[in-house]
This record gives sequence, C-alpha cells and structure tokens, in this order.
Amino acid sequence: MEHLTTAQAAFVVGAPLDIFKKVVERAPIKPQLVKRGGRNIRQFGQAELVFLHAYDELKQALTPKSQSEFYEALRSSLKRGLAKEVVFGKQRYDIGQHLVFVERKLKELDKLTAQIDLSGKEPLIRGTQIEAHRIAALLDAGATVEDVMRDYPSLKEQQIVAARVYAEAHPKAGRPYPKQTAKAAMRAADLSALDD
Repeated sequence: MEHLTTAQAAFVVGAPLDIFKKVVERAPIKPQLVKRGGRNIRQFGQAELVFLHAYDELKQALTPKSQSEFYEALRSSLKRGLAKEVVFGKQRYDIGQHLVFVERKLKELDKLTAQIDLSGKEPLIRGTQIEAHRIAALLDAGATVEDVMRDYPSLKEQQIVAARVYAEAHPKAGRPYPKQTAKAAMRAADLSALDD
C-alpha cells in the first residue's frame, strides 16, 4: 500500500480534515515524514489508518500508554501479515472491522481518483476540460449533484462524486474557484430592469 497524505488519510478514515489533524496530534502514532518542496509532509500507512479509524474505541478502552503499546503491536502485526487481531501485553484487540473499512475506502479512493486526469496543470474530470476543484467548490457551496448536472450536462453523477472526493483528498492551494456557475448566476439575477 502506498503512503497517503494527510488529506487522503482523512478521507479514508472518514473524518473531516480539520478534526482529523487534531486527532493526529493527540494520537500516539508516527506518520512517516518526507521532504517535499522544502517542507516536511506526513504520510500515513495502513497501521496509522487502522489505528485512527479505531481511535474513538481505543480512547474509551485503553490508557494512553496502552494505546501506544497497541499501535506498536498493530504495526508489527500488519508487517507480518497477521491482521485480524492485535495482541499486546495480556490484551487482545480485534481490528477486523477497522481493517475492512480502511481497505474499502482505499479502493474507493483509487477508483474515484482514476476518474481524474492529472496530466495537465489542473486536475480535470477525465474526458472533459472541467476542473475537479471547480465542481467540488460548487458542491461545497450547497449545489446538489442535480444542480451541477443541469449546468454541466456532459457530466455524469459518478464524475461529480469523483471530483468531490478527489478535491477532499487533494485540497487546492491558492485562489479558490467560484461557488456558483455562470448559468446559476444568470438564473438568480433579476434582469427585469433590462426590459424597460
């Protein structure tokens, strides 16, 4: 499994990015740090993803020290391919449901990301010239999938969902896209004064 960025990991774990970042600061995990563009970037592997998906349960059941022991045992178990149960000290913890959830979300991320063309300057919805982040901005502003399909009739529902997922996992740096399409702005505008 390739290592994921913080935003990708948040998508896989199923948490909003801002909350996910706070959890990562509190949890006893050690994401890999890599240099990219002169900055240290966190990268999350399978052990971190499973741990973070189980974190709410772990906080209730384990002390901070036991959480650290569990994390180390989880890393070791996954490296050896022993994935269903983690044994640490005198304790056993079933991670099967968390592992299944993470694996399903990783496949979903791969499938949706494959619908995005990354060959140019901006990520485009494959087979179109429509920027993924543009569509995600519309959805973030409250547009429904149906609203987007009305203004972009060439898009299918799955492409719109792929754009949103891609944008969530790969936030756009810099200037944001408009939160409304030109067609929607025209429909909302009161042009009756032009009739005079």
